Amino acid sequence: MEIKIIKAERRAKVGTHASRKMRKAGLLPLVIYGHGEPPESISASSFDVLTALGQGARIMELEIGGKSEQFLIKEVQYDHLGETPVHLDLTRIAMDERVRVKVGIELRGTPKGVDEGGMLDQHLVNIEVECLPSDIPDTFHPLVLELGIGDSLLVKDLEIPANVTVVVDADERVATIRAAVEEVPETEEGEGETKDAQPEVISRGHKDQEGDDAGKA
Repeated sequence: MEIKIIKAERRAKVGTHASRKMRKAGLLPLVIYGHGEPPESISASSFDVLTALGQGARIMELEIGGKSEQFLIKEVQYDHLGETPVHLDLTRIAMDERVRVKVGIELRGTPKGVDEGGMLDQHLVNIEVECLPSDIPDTFHPLVLELGIGDSLLVKDLEIPANVTVVVDADERVATIRAAVEEVPETEEGEGETKDAQPEVISRGHKDQEGDDAGKA
């Protein structure tokens, strides 16, 4: 995917109040970390940044003070509804140095085990990998059609590019098809056993009281 150059400016003011004013003006606050340099607070067009995120960008190229440089999108912070990005953390990178990033996992297909009455549990929604910035996968899309009840999809079953190294355990489960557990309804016999379990003397006293009240009526 072609990386669009986004113009950014260094921020003179930081903090919650300044960030709110910035967002109202159509700008998004960003902070750059890494490579042993002090953090740098910048701002960029909200529209340009959100467009890049919507296209699944993992690397963002910014033009700051007339100089263009690429950064890894490390973290995106969202609003209280979890919908709109309000802040980005970026990391300085060298295109010839390997980086560690998390790549999402989106399962494809309906497992045959689900058609047989089983339940699909996805244990991992992303995994951490290591590779060059230019080799970062977009998303893993494993097919789960052939998974039956009791079967599992493991990390080692994913199609990982040769130039990408998975950091997590290869035998860790990504998804499992488990048998559905049926709830056993309470039987009348069970209800009767509950009633019979009450002390007999309390039951008789209750009936005697009802009879006395009926006679008085």
